[in-house]
Amino acid sequence: MTKAALISITGDGNKTAMKIRKGLCERGFDVDIFSYVSDKESGIEKIDEGYIKWLGNIFYSYGLIIFVCACGIAVRGIAPYIKDKFTDPAVIVVDEKGRFAVPILSGHVGGANSFALEISNLMGAQAVITTSTDINNKFAVDLFAKKNGLIIGGREEAKRISSNLISGGQVCFLCDKEIKGHIPDEIILSDKGNMGFVVSVYKKRPYEVTLNLIPKKISLGIGCRRNTTAEEIEKAVFEALNKGGIFKEAVNNVGTIDIKKDEKGLSDFCASIGVDIKYFPSRELKDAEGDFSHSDFVSRITGVDNVCERAAALLCPKGEKIIGKTVFKNVAVAAYCDDWSVDFG
Repeated sequence: MTKAALISITGDGNKTAMKIRKGLCERGFDVDIFSYVSDKESGIEKIDEGYIKWLGNIFYSYGLIIFVCACGIAVRGIAPYIKDKFTDPAVIVVDEKGRFAVPILSGHVGGANSFALEISNLMGAQAVITTSTDINNKFAVDLFAKKNGLIIGGREEAKRISSNLISGGQVCFLCDKEIKGHIPDEIILSDKGNMGFVVSVYKKRPYEVTLNLIPKKISLGIGCRRNTTAEEIEKAVFEALNKGGIFKEAVNNVGTIDIKKDEKGLSDFCASIGVDIKYFPSRELKDAEGDFSHSDFVSRITGVDNVCERAAALLCPKGEKIIGKTVFKNVAVAAYCDDWSVDFG
């Protein structure tokens, strides 16, 4: 669910903001309205402090921010808080009459362009799209990454590829899995070239300028001794991934046995890399399907012969084992990779 903030300056702006909120809520958005002209009955929260300072407190709390006011007011407000297109929220300006929807920040990665089109449809407004790839009908690698749920592995490489495509150039492309849809003419399937992008969980760099787009499709199984620290677990996991030539950004989730629910080091590690952890009872681990290594010691301690491989297999039942049980001092790690594809449609 996208969390959206509507910011209005006037009473007329409030009316337009409420229309937008109604349409977005019907589409599943979670929407808050803020205004200098409060209306508690309509659920509009009052902005009581200085506008620019107040905006800094909420700027990164929403995935979508819609200003119902003049563009200049919006630009001055967001200017101190802009970082880059890979982390900024989508920002759109809609005029008080609801005639135009103008994306002004994070058009592709943040989705501002698509959000503006959605607002134009629900309001009968005109979306004003200004990004070069869109107006020139060119392939946008950042938009391709967003649509396919891929992590952009290099910001400078992404900028260089986009600049080359906008200038009428071609770039190379490789993908480990199924490719759906029509590949644009400016994209060449090749493992050699000066510039290109690769979709893979593996650290491949076939081009002089290589942009890695990383699917989050790796499920980790982790076993550890009692009171193992987050630092020890991180070192073991990253070493296992590095030996396999796998991006740590590809990790999607972590699994282990339920007797580890109170292991602070394990939960802290998962929190540090921003992934969920699932705890499986030993009976579920025993029922996991696959070819697993066996340990009498682990079986005596946990009631199951292998925690890490079985947990990863349960998280990723249709995937393949890409790292078998790898034992470090206090940690055992295994990894499965789920099936995936990319779509140019």
